[in-house]
Amino acid sequence: MNLIERYIFRKAGVASLVILGSLSGVVWIVQALREIDVVTANGQTIMTFLSLTTLAVPNLVLAIIPVALLLSTLYTINTMNTNSELVVVSASGMSNWRISKPLIVLALICSLFSGLMGHVLSPLSLLKLKDFVTEMRADLVSLIIREGTFNTIEDGLTFHVAKRGAGGILYGVLISDDREDDVSVIYSANEGIVTRNNEGSFLKLKDGEIQQTNREDGSVTLVKYQSYIFDLSSFSGNIIVKPVKAKERTTLELLNPDPNDPVFKSNPGRYRSQLHERFSEMLWPFAYVFVILAFAGQARSSRQSFATSITAATVSVIIARGFAFSAVSALKTDTTAVIYVYALPIGCILFGAYCVFNNKPATLPKSVIRHIDRQNEKIIAAFQELQTRYKAYQRRRAGVET
Repeated sequence: MNLIERYIFRKAGVASLVILGSLSGVVWIVQALREIDVVTANGQTIMTFLSLTTLAVPNLVLAIIPVALLLSTLYTINTMNTNSELVVVSASGMSNWRISKPLIVLALICSLFSGLMGHVLSPLSLLKLKDFVTEMRADLVSLIIREGTFNTIEDGLTFHVAKRGAGGILYGVLISDDREDDVSVIYSANEGIVTRNNEGSFLKLKDGEIQQTNREDGSVTLVKYQSYIFDLSSFSGNIIVKPVKAKERTTLELLNPDPNDPVFKSNPGRYRSQLHERFSEMLWPFAYVFVILAFAGQARSSRQSFATSITAATVSVIIARGFAFSAVSALKTDTTAVIYVYALPIGCILFGAYCVFNNKPATLPKSVIRHIDRQNEKIIAAFQELQTRYKAYQRRRAGVET
């Protein structure tokens, strides 16, 4: 790349990273707020909370990457036009390829990153998240070790722990078991610890007693013990492990599905839709860049005309993307929809490439342009009115007469 190409690439690249980081942060915060009850209600540690929220991010970032590229490209082109940089580049006799090349390279990087996320990281993280959540729900320690509270595991079974010590030792364990109709049992122990092996999960109690009350005659039997094993496996076994969904499968598994897979047998279209969605997703960064360059990649003498071109490019991308989502959804039941899944991004790329390399800026019909101009004028006037009111409000607060 020469100097101007490096300048454009750096400008667009930094903008992409900032936007991607900002949107990813917002997505993570939203995800964290959804899972905050893992700490507050389920007694999980902060590390469990961070793991749970972070594993869901790759799948969401996959949808953010093209948005970040779209916004950064619009920002770069608009800034260069505002600063008359596009005019200088055009007046110097430089071809459109010089402006397009760094943005296309950036689109290639985003495409490869989208492929890495979609084909590898996203399905692995979703599968790991499912295993993590299943293990967390099956692990009753998160409920048992909550100090100073009575935790009902199921109807008639309540746990209480006075204190949690180092090494997972539980002090002051009390278990009330009223699940039997004719007998009520209370287990108490000075210490307890949860152990796991191939046979299941167990709570090993030390130095305690068992109080068994017969409901029919009210007789009480008291048994002291040095060591007692309370089986937790029956409760953990109530957790139902859901089958692995298509989006949690790697691309190799989607290409060669197991004929006995219950998800594949019930709806093979989901595998087909997910597979083609991952491959087509890698084409959209190029489609975004070429459409924006087709409408707004050349210098304009009027800022209003350039704003119209930016609006036209954005609307065109949104409409094409909307049809693409519909095509991917239709692919679950209609195999012919695969044509539209790839035709839409490829069509955008060819359309943009034709306009860029033939120096023919794309334009909308004049009637549509006039309508967009009127709407832009209304939006600008509305913002100016809000700005005027805000300034007047600030002056009133400062005691300045208006």
